[in-house]
Amino acid sequence: MPGADVHAVLAAATELRDRLLAACELPAGTLDGVVAGVPGVIEAPTGRVGLAGNIPGPEGLAVGSALEERLGLPATVENDVNLAAVGEHWRGVAQGVDDFVFLSIGTGLGAGLVLRGELHRGHHGAAGEVDFALGGDLERENDPATAGVLAFATRLAERGELRTGLSGPFDARAIFRAARAGDELALAVVEEEARRIAQHAVPIAAVADVGLIVLGGGIGANGDLLLAPIRSLLAERCPYPPRVEGSSLGDAAVLTGALAIGLRAALDNVFVNRTRAVRP
Repeated sequence: MPGADVHAVLAAATELRDRLLAACELPAGTLDGVVAGVPGVIEAPTGRVGLAGNIPGPEGLAVGSALEERLGLPATVENDVNLAAVGEHWRGVAQGVDDFVFLSIGTGLGAGLVLRGELHRGHHGAAGEVDFALGGDLERENDPATAGVLAFATRLAERGELRTGLSGPFDARAIFRAARAGDELALAVVEEEARRIAQHAVPIAAVADVGLIVLGGGIGANGDLLLAPIRSLLAERCPYPPRVEGSSLGDAAVLTGALAIGLRAALDNVFVNRTRAVRP
């Protein structure tokens, strides 16, 4: 919900619950729980949202408690990129891969890390915050998110050295379209973007030794332009380079991960919790 603050989203969740129940002709008591994905870190053990400066409202808010109060249901809140990783593991390109990372590049940069078949959240819930990996000026110079891409394109255009049909203010989607048409400036931006993504992927591959990196997000979805150069760069820099693939779920990755977590919780309630309840 671009542009909406968190309280508007909570209100929309309430409306959505009511509409879904009506459409399915189900009583409210048949619902088992709620799963929500939000940008930022879900801090352990408080459940409050941290590092969510890109959108208004959620910073410091315990979104799970707020949802439970609104909906009267148990709520699980997870980082949205973590959910995308779970979705790819359940139904996407990472099926059968126990150690992989989902790298989301769009308006922000984040990673969801799956190790030994389970989502790895880390001690504070902040595993995958790769935009802090390089730090300071080095991070700003190598930012692969949308703002960094557009800033680089602007600097290249100001030099006037490359032929282009593009003009500012630049748009990321237009840059990738122009690159497919052979625009010199756009191709240079794509080449730099692949280098920046690889710069962030190498430390993950070196430390976690993952078998697969899945690219997602608005920029990461341009696999036809980015996958080959990223694979080449990782092969040069990593002793054991991981396979690199584009997301097979696209925009549905986060929702698919939420469904996977919600289904697991529902099955636990049926087969685990009720079994315990009937024991003498």
